[in-house]
Amino acid sequence: MNWFVLALISSITLSLREWIVKRSGKEISSALMSWGLNFFMFIIILCINIAFSNYHDITLSYAKILIMAAILDSLAALLYLSAIKNGELSKVIPMLCFIPVVQLFVTPILIHENLSLIGVLGVLVVVFGSYILNMESWDGIFSPIQSIFKDKSVMMMLAVACIWGVSSSFHKIGVKQTNALFWGVTEIGLITLFLFPFAFWSKKKQFSMSKLKKTIWPAVFSTMTVLSYYAAISCGPVAYVSSVRRLGVLFTMMIGVLILNEKTYRLSFIGGLIMILGACIISLFG
Repeated sequence: MNWFVLALISSITLSLREWIVKRSGKEISSALMSWGLNFFMFIIILCINIAFSNYHDITLSYAKILIMAAILDSLAALLYLSAIKNGELSKVIPMLCFIPVVQLFVTPILIHENLSLIGVLGVLVVVFGSYILNMESWDGIFSPIQSIFKDKSVMMMLAVACIWGVSSSFHKIGVKQTNALFWGVTEIGLITLFLFPFAFWSKKKQFSMSKLKKTIWPAVFSTMTVLSYYAAISCGPVAYVSSVRRLGVLFTMMIGVLILNEKTYRLSFIGGLIMILGACIISLFG
């Protein structure tokens, strides 16, 4: 499969994961959900690695990249959860659409990826569509940007976008040095280790096996999401893959409308069409 198909699979499974989290994670703290997801993802990917005897030597350069990526992703996870918990979704979620924008500047430096002009245009179209998708009215179209320096949660989510925009390059380096499976088990294992104290000490009363079991199914879809993403960046430009993954927002919206009977806005429909246009530009001409 080429990178576009893998990125599309990643975006779909990401949407399914969010849907399952919404259904089963109401009684679980955000920190416990995050740690449980990573813990069971680690177990699943570890079993796959053992089954296929997928082993690699861990060099000093690999260890450095691994530690930097795990620290960045752990920090991003904590900031993400805090922003979601304390901020207004209509203001914080649009900040994630800037991940591909950050990658446009970072990937040429860290991994020497240079995109075509029309490919960059496609990325920007997806970013714009993703931003519009989260707007409820034209009057508020610039409200997330205007509130960056006024709203702590919005600033946190923008920091998350910047961190993920950088860590994605480390992911590609790690995958290139080994493969998607081995990078997945080592990085997710390290993230699980880093997040455990936060999950355990934040709300000790919620740390129970009965609640932890509710993270298993979300972890299954997270595993498919992560592995398909790692496989995609191993054979395609990071910014392109990330842009196609932004379609997950569109799929999540569709699930909300068709299954959860949530209302949508006209701008959401327009934003979705713009995102699809951008994805087509990237896949055909990028």
